[in-house]
Amino acid sequence: MSTRDKISQVARSLRYSSNNSDQLADAILAALPDMIAPLVWDKGIVDWAGLNQGGRYVACSTFPEGAWAWWLDGDDESRDVCESEQAAKAAASAHHNASIMAAFNGEAET
Repeated sequence: MSTRDKISQVARSLRYSSNNSDQLADAILAALPDMIAPLVWDKGIVDWAGLNQGGRYVACSTFPEGAWAWWLDGDDESRDVCESEQAAKAAASAHHNASIMAAFNGEAET
């Protein structure tokens, strides 16, 4: 289902009228996180997920043994170490989603 179809579905669910425009706006904002395309990881010496607008997330094994680090290339403040590959990639995805939602809300990138 396309993003437009999903937004249309939200609007239909509220039976949009001018009396509930705030409710519609809130419903659309609440639906947006589920519309963000997930990061797709490519395997290599380090795993990476490219972004449409340029840049990429990186994840790789690190110390202590079994731990994985992730970061957004070019953003040293985003680097974090997690207990596993799955946790590192989930944290990168959460950062990615929060950055997109911050742009919708007119906030600074997280």
